[in-house]
Amino acid sequence: MKRTRRWLLALTGFTAAVVLPRRAAAQVPAPLVQPEAPGPRAFAARALALRDAALASGDQGYGAVIVKEGRIVGEAPSRVVVNRDPTAHAEMEAIRDAARRLGTRDLSGTAMYGSSRACPMCRAAAYWAGISALYYGSQPSDDGRPNLGG
Repeated sequence: MKRTRRWLLALTGFTAAVVLPRRAAAQVPAPLVQPEAPGPRAFAARALALRDAALASGDQGYGAVIVKEGRIVGEAPSRVVVNRDPTAHAEMEAIRDAARRLGTRDLSGTAMYGSSRACPMCRAAAYWAGISALYYGSQPSDDGRPNLGG
């Protein structure tokens, strides 16, 4: 007899048709486009382009990229409005993207470039991810190492 989730629920006395969530299938992310002349201004320009993409999709105007050894390893626009998720800030989404692409939660040795200064939640996430430096704006301003103090 094939043992299913419903069978297991029935065995434990549950009669309602409860369906347990399944893991989402792993999505293959689109390849990242690298700037022709990598550098702080090019990474900042990409963050600003992602900000513009967020605005075009009806979201808040923020974008962020994660860079390691001169290459973009993760990026994202803000998805707070379109995903109806108050934690889907561009920086948070870029951290998630970089972690998926690199196959690790440890982003030590990376830098994050944002279209604007990271909020306390995003700074804390960058801290826990091990991101080494934060930059923001079109002429990237050094915002130092992430910390938990905001």
